[in-house]
Amino acid sequence: MKKRLLGSILAFVLAFGLLTGCGGQSGDSGSKDSGKDAGAETEAQPDGDLPVVGISTGSSGTVFRDEMTQALVEVGDEYKADGRIADYKIVDNATNGDATEQANIIRDFISDGVDIILLNPNSSDALNGVIKEAQDAGILVLSYDGTCTAEDVITVQVSPYQWNYDLVTYITDNVSSGTAIDIYGLDGHPGNIQRLQARDDVLENYPDINIVAETSGGWDETVAKEATAQILASGVKPDIVFTQDSCAYGVLSALMEQDVLPKAMVGEPSVAYFKLWKQLRDENADFISCAEPNPPGISGTGFRVAENLYEGKEFKDDALQMVNDANTFYYEVSGFYTDENFDEAWELLKDQPDDYMLTEYISEEDLQGYFK
Repeated sequence: MKKRLLGSILAFVLAFGLLTGCGGQSGDSGSKDSGKDAGAETEAQPDGDLPVVGISTGSSGTVFRDEMTQALVEVGDEYKADGRIADYKIVDNATNGDATEQANIIRDFISDGVDIILLNPNSSDALNGVIKEAQDAGILVLSYDGTCTAEDVITVQVSPYQWNYDLVTYITDNVSSGTAIDIYGLDGHPGNIQRLQARDDVLENYPDINIVAETSGGWDETVAKEATAQILASGVKPDIVFTQDSCAYGVLSALMEQDVLPKAMVGEPSVAYFKLWKQLRDENADFISCAEPNPPGISGTGFRVAENLYEGKEFKDDALQMVNDANTFYYEVSGFYTDENFDEAWELLKDQPDDYMLTEYISEEDLQGYFK
């Protein structure tokens, strides 16, 4: 029912970082310097009553995060051009997943006098204190792609629980017994915690599936590949592989290099992964997979929601859900891909660079349907 916008994806990660919208200049949101402010040297001054938006990404350095930042840039540039915001600035953590560092970035935003703070939280509750400081300063705070339990904060995300529940269910419906491994996401991240809970809830109904090894892949292809290789070196030959986005290509690469092919594996909607999956399909391998987009563009949906709330819009009574103590707006993903509809996804992916992942975010028009 929703009309979605496909995010424009950077084909290659630029050596000096992604473009940001601050002052219309290129910044370095991918910098590893602590608290590096993308485009800070050309920071614009507010025009009239138009808001300035501060964005804390929490982590950077992966393709998924690059696409997430690009969606923020697209929506931010759109709103600047339309005269709805004065400016926006994007600041990455130097240490991925560190909540203390992210809290300091938020305090910098408070000192800068921003009007809106968007954050991809590195903890569901450790940031609540600094968020209250921002709210006391009159700043609207919104969380995207990660649960935030702070009072009066809306979380905009794809349901991490439902996302992994659907993927694990598909795998277990097709292979109901055997040894399994899981190369999961970032340790301690709210989204990863919910995904692992969904996995465990599904597996309660499958006592003959035994997870013999699990470790973090950090939502990073290289890290995930190394982690998989270490597990395989111990002699494990899994029948089933569970993993998460930005890990699957690295995991499957390691498996194929060691001539270890599971019967079933959770995949990802990236060009690189689909190429390997297509190779196995062409070879008639005894292998099934599935992939559901976890669109990096959820950040763009979050940006849209925050700006509309700042402008005084109110959600309809049924638009939000209280989930894990977080007031949540769930974005519904458009596709779920298996061997049965592989060709549909392949048509969308085949002409893109290897690091491209299917992504999307809500259109301004469709978002208005959720407001009173």
